[in-house]
Amino acid sequence: MKTLLVMTICAAFSVFASGQTLSPTVISTAGDFYTGTSATLSITIGEPVVETYTSGSNVVSSGFQQSDLMKQLQLTINLEGLWNGTSMNKTQGTSGDQYPGNIADKITVELHHAANYITIVYSATGVNLTTSGQAAVSVPGTKSGSYYLAVKHRNSIETVSAAPVSFSGLNVNYNFTDNITKAFGNNQKLLPTGVYGLFTGDTNGDGLVNALDLIGIGADAGNFVSGYVNADLNGDGIVDALDLIPADNNAAGFVSVKKP
Repeated sequence: MKTLLVMTICAAFSVFASGQTLSPTVISTAGDFYTGTSATLSITIGEPVVETYTSGSNVVSSGFQQSDLMKQLQLTINLEGLWNGTSMNKTQGTSGDQYPGNIADKITVELHHAANYITIVYSATGVNLTTSGQAAVSVPGTKSGSYYLAVKHRNSIETVSAAPVSFSGLNVNYNFTDNITKAFGNNQKLLPTGVYGLFTGDTNGDGLVNALDLIGIGADAGNFVSGYVNADLNGDGIVDALDLIPADNNAAGFVSVKKP
């Protein structure tokens, strides 16, 4: 009888035990982020709780690793070639406006290392530049140092910020138009209304406005070239004397790119 009682208790215990679940051990949140020349690797081990808190430039993320928080760079830029006295013209293509809405043209924005300018830390191409001179660029949150800003346009002189700009916060603003000293080497054109803009005329992108540009513009004008082409400096969709005149003026002034 005693043996039967023990066997009954053991059987009942085994049934009870099989209906239980064990709580898994939670591994403390850990991981790392590695960046190479052409790839990035993100590793995260942790509890399945996802939350992100932000306050100013401070970010706290718990649980699974969050994607990079993007910072916003807001630039104010004028282009001499498109300037119409109050704003910028919309560039024209073969069938009208090249870009929709209030987009005047596209630019490229680069972040360069403060101590080694030749090193490009981040680059954004095809950035919309509005007729009012506004350009918004999303920059990875990992970029938190100070960087030179370089602005490139298809027929303007590349222009660089006067000094490295801090990206310690989530929102960064830089206005090239309100003072000539905002550009490295004061390398901007004073426009008729008292604001500043990027010199026009560098149609081949070699960093100079010179005879090579004038020859190209002259040839296109002689061939009645139209549409969205680099020789059309004022963006009206036609290459003619109105494009040749500002290029000739800037060539006579030996306009060229200035970099740190």
